[in-house]
Amino acid sequence: MNRIAKNFEKELKELGIYEEFSSLNSYVGDIHNHCGISYGYGKLENAIAFAKTQLDFFSVTGHFAWPDMENDSKMMIPPDVVKYHKEGFAKLRRNWPEYKRLMKECESDGFIPFFSYEYHSFKYGDYTILCKNTDEDLPNPVEEGEEDNRLTNLLNGDEKQTDRFLSTPHHIGYKEGYRGISWKYFNEKVSPVVEIVSMHGCAESYEAHPLYLHTMGPRSGKNTYQGGLSLKHHFGVVGSTDHHNAAPGSYGSGRTIIFLPNIDRESIWNALKARHTSAASGDPIETLLIVNNAIAGDIAPKHNGFINIDGFVAGFDKLEKVEIIQDGNVIAGEYSFNGDDSYEGFISFKFGWGKKHKAAIWDIELEAENGEIKDYIGRLRGIDMVDPLDVPKDSGSTLPRLSFDGKKVVLHVVTDGNPTAQTDSTAGLALEVEGNKNTKIICSVKVLWNNEIINKCYEFKLSELKETQQTQYINGFVSPAIEVGLLRTNRECCCHIKKSIKTESQGAVYLRAYEKNGDCVFTSPISFR
Repeated sequence: MNRIAKNFEKELKELGIYEEFSSLNSYVGDIHNHCGISYGYGKLENAIAFAKTQLDFFSVTGHFAWPDMENDSKMMIPPDVVKYHKEGFAKLRRNWPEYKRLMKECESDGFIPFFSYEYHSFKYGDYTILCKNTDEDLPNPVEEGEEDNRLTNLLNGDEKQTDRFLSTPHHIGYKEGYRGISWKYFNEKVSPVVEIVSMHGCAESYEAHPLYLHTMGPRSGKNTYQGGLSLKHHFGVVGSTDHHNAAPGSYGSGRTIIFLPNIDRESIWNALKARHTSAASGDPIETLLIVNNAIAGDIAPKHNGFINIDGFVAGFDKLEKVEIIQDGNVIAGEYSFNGDDSYEGFISFKFGWGKKHKAAIWDIELEAENGEIKDYIGRLRGIDMVDPLDVPKDSGSTLPRLSFDGKKVVLHVVTDGNPTAQTDSTAGLALEVEGNKNTKIICSVKVLWNNEIINKCYEFKLSELKETQQTQYINGFVSPAIEVGLLRTNRECCCHIKKSIKTESQGAVYLRAYEKNGDCVFTSPISFR
């Protein structure tokens, strides 16, 4: 998929980059998440299957070690937390051979796994160590009580180390000393990318959404994307779910977007090393940022007082805002995204609601009459867990299946009501459609709910979806329901900001964008040195 090239051919040709850029496709990954191989829940096999529904590349991460967990006398850690982590590390040691075998076996054309392991640290903040190659580079966990200085050695390495390992800080926004990042120990030579979006929240800035609501606490001061840039660090940004229930790519928690001509291990690795990445919360929103002929992730020569900006965004829902940021300030922005008379764009489908703790098993087919479904994106979630000590239901029962044969989208998914009035646990997708005022989307559903099989068939006319969204209940009040969003034309979902800005600052520049559904994306920065 390359919707930027599709929607901005003229503008890219004027920049002289259309031929090169149109040969690229966008790919979606999650390089940091967990399952029951350490602490966390769900089988590794289920995590791999979940990843295949929505991702092109991924990793399942083992909780590897916490060298200074009991070394800091000033830090009060509840005994049950210490016990929980020690048991998780021991579990990983037992599962290590099986982890290496299953991850190695799941690689296929167009689906690339990476090994990874995680260090906790009060001193440095938490780091995910991503391995380029197969298990030949993967170290073994140490036994309990053995000294482990390998994180320190990795963070003191040089650029050559990135041929094998990327040391990626994550949930950086927590307070320094409380497993948030310590910028004084940050080494951009070994950490080309930093994770700023995950199920912990968004650490783009102190005010960013989603908020930090995990048991580990709130965001703190300069431990953000903007904070790192203000200290003149240069790094790319990624999003990963950090999900703990065998659900890589769980919608709304974090994803990484890269552009490549083809997907393979070497190309993905090179894109991460080059910082040619963007961090998204949910929808794989495509971005292209060019400043003074450099692209997002690059280091450009110092400018002479002017920066020439071309920022492109192609989303999957109506855009709310697109902004160019320097020194934490908005230096250019677009906030008005009007539709047109076309019947080409995106329709959102959400399935779920109903009573909590009463599962609905959905089998859904979506097809177009007098029109065409061009493509789709999944919006499938794993079971959310804010407190890692929570024990969810068996995640194997919730494994979704999603496919598209060029005409019909087929979805199998389990929903279980929203756990709170502020927590969205619905499942869904967005259809890219092309048609006319007579086009209909036919939605056939079979739902097992309340010990009853319910069959329904709904017709949604594009002409009506241009005017209002629609809702259907499966079996009366407080039964599971379907929400069908407005038809959002491509014009509403796309943006091009072209500006020449006079500025004395040599501060890094990046782009951020939000959709109306709350999904966001942040490009890596362009720094001037």
